[in-house]
Amino acid sequence: MIKKEKVMKKLFISCPMNGRTEENIRNSMERMHKIAEATFGEELEVIPTYIPEHAPDNVNRRLWYLGESIKLMAEADYFIGVHFESAFAGCNVERNVASEYGIPSTYVDISIVMPDAWEIANRNYTAACPKQ
Repeated sequence: MIKKEKVMKKLFISCPMNGRTEENIRNSMERMHKIAEATFGEELEVIPTYIPEHAPDNVNRRLWYLGESIKLMAEADYFIGVHFESAFAGCNVERNVASEYGIPSTYVDISIVMPDAWEIANRNYTAACPKQ
């Protein structure tokens, strides 16, 4: 009798990254991974959505990273994101893509997985607003 090896389903984690340290990002992703496994009731392999390489010169850096991230989402069986994603444009787009393409999803309160959320959101907002 041939035993069929169980293939783990893959999890896409949508985690705010702009303006955060790699350590903070990885800590948030680890928390979100645990929450997703509890929510979906099975062990999940995390799709590596933290992209350590640098965007090419002369491109919109944030848009480049978002495009790379969405390419990775094609592998996803499940999606986890945060509430308050509207303050983080890339997370908002990822959430919409997951929804439009029928990826089973769950969302967590951002303060649970990202204690620095308000500080980062305010910093990003202030940087995006032109000075009068």
